[in-house]
Amino acid sequence: MSLRKRYYVELARFAVKLGASVPDARAFADDAVAELVVRPLKDPGRDPVRNERPWLYRTVRQMVMSARRHRQRFDDRDIGQLGDRLCQTTWGAPDLHLEAVETLRAIGALPEDQAHAVTLSVAGHSMDTIAEILDISVSAAKQRVSRGRRRLLANLEGRDR
Repeated sequence: MSLRKRYYVELARFAVKLGASVPDARAFADDAVAELVVRPLKDPGRDPVRNERPWLYRTVRQMVMSARRHRQRFDDRDIGQLGDRLCQTTWGAPDLHLEAVETLRAIGALPEDQAHAVTLSVAGHSMDTIAEILDISVSAAKQRVSRGRRRLLANLEGRDR
């Protein structure tokens, strides 16, 4: 029985349980099995996989987690959700609402890396979490948030830096 026939369905189900969509889960299962088959050819000096089932599960888990981090990193919904939240809390006060709209426009004018960092910070994420989502070091996350806030303040005051 081939590896694909033996493990494909259970690996795909496992990926779905971890939060992957069905098409992604199928792709992850296929990729994990292919990786197991191709692994000895890519690096002949590497130790062979002794227990293929746990190795496949671990590989699928890593693929799902990597895709999740990638999705979080490049997901612009954070800015949209922040905008929705600001507009919902300020709709009764026109001055606050205009201020919120200006702030969102200023965040949108930031460079992408700074906009993501500032948005995640405003959403209440810790620097460790921001660093993990953006796949950077904690000090780089602090730097992006700091520079983004400075530039945001400059944009709101009408100056460009």
